[in-house]
Amino acid sequence: MESTEQERAVSISELPPLPNYRNADVCNVVPAAFLHLAKTRGSLFGRSVDEVEERVHTINPGFTPDLESWFPKEASIASQLVLVVLDGLGFRQLARFSNDMPNFAAFSQIDITSVAPTTTATALTSISTGATPSTHGMLGYRMGLGNDQVLNALSWSVKGNTARKAPDPESLQPVMPFLNFRPKVVTKAQYQETGFTKAHLRATNIFDYRLPSSMVDHVGELLRQGEAFVYAYYEGIDTVAHEYGLRACYLEELREVDYLLGRLMDSLPKGALLLVTSDHGQVEVPDNPIELDARILECTRMLSGEGRFRWLHLKPGTLGKVLDMARELYGRDAWVMSKDELIEGGYYGSHFKTRIEETRLGDVALISKTNVAFLDPLDTGPYRLVCRHGSLTEDELLVPLLSYIA
Repeated sequence: MESTEQERAVSISELPPLPNYRNADVCNVVPAAFLHLAKTRGSLFGRSVDEVEERVHTINPGFTPDLESWFPKEASIASQLVLVVLDGLGFRQLARFSNDMPNFAAFSQIDITSVAPTTTATALTSISTGATPSTHGMLGYRMGLGNDQVLNALSWSVKGNTARKAPDPESLQPVMPFLNFRPKVVTKAQYQETGFTKAHLRATNIFDYRLPSSMVDHVGELLRQGEAFVYAYYEGIDTVAHEYGLRACYLEELREVDYLLGRLMDSLPKGALLLVTSDHGQVEVPDNPIELDARILECTRMLSGEGRFRWLHLKPGTLGKVLDMARELYGRDAWVMSKDELIEGGYYGSHFKTRIEETRLGDVALISKTNVAFLDPLDTGPYRLVCRHGSLTEDELLVPLLSYIA
């Protein structure tokens, strides 16, 4: 006999870790940085301290985050601030390889949490906007749009049973990045005109680069011109981990990044603070993704999400049946949770503004807790992914926040 909703909820013996949205989380790094800079400088981007404070405390409906107790103490005396986001560098991976990165030793270090899911599209949007996923609505790498469409947020393209253009980035993600203060942003030239960049970095002043050495030069020049805040993004660590895993190539990439950070440290004017964080960590997945059981696929209209946070979009009337089957089949390797359980549990932040955002999620999520992924035949790339992310294990959820003041 089919179990009740209450029995199914009780059957979850453990829950995945929850992002620390009210405190030390990536969504609070930019608001905290702006608040500290405004207080040190007396104003920021031509706005008073009171106006900056009001903006940073009203981004997410329903709660006011703590922006001070966990934030690096050096920020309270910094006159300029650079925030570098190193895509794919988890706190645990940094700790594992730190002996090979001498410049990292000069930084103060704490761990903070990423967001749900721990994927670039969602986390970078939370970093740039200061908003939780439920506020900005960028809810994954591959999101549902209506009944039969899936948006790939990084390529900004749509797959589905009927032809449809990708949505307008500003409509899909309405929160203005950087509280609409429009700071200087240094990022790769190839990303500048993408839909995802228009969704999470629009209206900023972008200085593009093609090689990492140019990134260092751009940041240094902007600081010498007196910019109070500069944001820079580098994706190399994530790219290498996906293709080669956490092995020799990964270590060589970390050494290159360590050198780049050393050059950035050397370029800082006196009193400038360099902050380094990331969007997510990594997990090696040695085997091919798990093919979903035919009985579950019979109940499924489409799949979305990522391999380690796979969403099942179900046919009407099948939710209880699929929850029971999925927990029996995959409960050892995954947290199997319904959409309502994730939303009510606060995994996306405060409650969703409308039901429209909720339709971007599936009905049942398979959230990997061991080193496995779940297959979607439409979610493929040019090579097999050795490292993956998306789930809420500590290897993926914990990211560093590093600080160094000149």
